[in-house]
Parts: sequence; C-alpha cells; structure tokens
Amino acid sequence: MSGLKYEGYELYKACSRGSTELIRRCFFVVLVLIIFNASIAAGQPEETSFLPVLVYHHIQDPVKSDVSCTPEQFDLQIAALIQAGYTPITLSQARLFLAGALRNIDKPVLITFDDGYESLYFHAKPVAEKYRAPMTVFVITARIGRRLQFANYLNERQIKEMTDCGFFDFGSHTHDLHTDSVAIFDAFEPTDENPVLLLLQRDLRMSSQRFEIITGRRPEAIAWPYGKYNAAFSAIARKSGFKMHFTSASGYNEPGANPFAIKRIPVTSRDTPESVLKKASGRYR
Repeated sequence: MSGLKYEGYELYKACSRGSTELIRRCFFVVLVLIIFNASIAAGQPEETSFLPVLVYHHIQDPVKSDVSCTPEQFDLQIAALIQAGYTPITLSQARLFLAGALRNIDKPVLITFDDGYESLYFHAKPVAEKYRAPMTVFVITARIGRRLQFANYLNERQIKEMTDCGFFDFGSHTHDLHTDSVAIFDAFEPTDENPVLLLLQRDLRMSSQRFEIITGRRPEAIAWPYGKYNAAFSAIARKSGFKMHFTSASGYNEPGANPFAIKRIPVTSRDTPESVLKKASGRYR
C-alpha cells in the first residue's frame, strides 16, 4: 500500500474514535486521494470500442457516379475527421486493433478506396500528405495503367510514388475477377473441384505478384469485389497470404472481430462532412 493511501486508511480508523482534528485531517487526505486518482484516470486514453472503415471509390469533378465525390468534398470530409479528433490509421494498425492490441489511439478510422482509379493520385495523395492521414487502396491489378469504361486507373509509377510517400497501403481487389464470382461458383455442382476455386487461386497469385513487382512487397489485405465471397473463397485467400479480408457488410469492427470479415461504411456523392462524421461515430447501421 502506498504511503498516501496508508495514511488515509489510518486516519479513517482514527476518525471513528471521534477527534475533531482527526476528522479534518481525514477529510483532507481523502480529498487529495480523490483528486490524485482522478488525475491518473484523466491521463489514460479512452479504450477504443470500435473501428469505422470508410470506403470511397472515385474522386472527380463533376461527379458522375453515386460512389464518387469531388476533390473539395473529399478534402473537407478528411479535415472534419481530423478536427473531430479521429486518427486515420494504417492497415498494420487496423490489424492490431482487431487483435485488441492497438494502444493510445482512442478514435481510429481506416480510410479505404476500392478499384484503384488514377484520380486518387491527383486528389487523395495531396490530401493524405496535407493532413498526414494514412489511406488504403484496393486495386484491380489487371487494370493498372489502363483506361476502362469511364476512367483511367493508377499506373505503376503512381502506385510506387504513393507507396513511397508513406501514407498509402495497397491491397488486392483481385487481379481480373471484379465480378460476382460467387454466382459463377454456385452455378456449378457442389464439389471440391469447382473450377472457380482454381481460377481464384490463380487470380490472387497474379495480383500478389504484380504488387511485388511494383512495390517490392506482397499485399496482406483483400477487398472482395461487390463484397461477394463465401467460406471457400475466404479459405483460398487465407492460403494465398491475405491476412485481412474486407467486405461490403455495413457496420463497425470491435476488438476481437473476425479479420476475415471486416465491415465497412460506404461514402457516397451525397455525403457531407457532417454525415461522414456521423458515419464514423457509429450512428450508421
């Protein structure tokens, strides 16, 4: 027992014997103890209760998709998160959070992007550097450096620059299976030799190899296209070295949550800084 606590205990016993002076001393010591313990508690960070994972896609002006936002909207939303006390974290920190081992961050948020559009190089990278905010991009690696449909995708040089700037992690969004692979899987008779599993295994290997060539490291996280996956897909991804699997299931992630079924919150063209803060705060269900 510490000296201060011991004295308080002794004075408490003495108080029971009725001395007015002792009562005053007892009251003073108890008051000091209350203030002392309160100051210790105030110095401790609050225990993190959940991790919001925000998912963006394209940054463009004018906006041409519901899953896009303008450069100005994106800047204001990230600024609002920072000003509200949120700390954007890396994939490694997110993995620590899920394991219950993240310390000294009481309002973490993981900012993610799907697909890997070139707009991220021009609009997300400056914002990440401006606010020193880590972000994660899940790339369809077969589309690297290409233009498909309505947009250009990040090229190898841009991915390398974003990696080297220190504020971007990259993960797989498959190599060339950005489709509803589960529906194709289900079209076959139930069997361990389902050809979609062999296709997925090959696809994930190609995705990892492409990243290794560009960044020198293999990705450890995957975001399932359209959030479509099943137990067999998850097993293939785990065997392929992916330690974190992101889904499209809405919700929040608590310490101890399954790292192979990480929930995310979508950000749309209709969102404002206020609505993004609401989503990050746990009020989106």
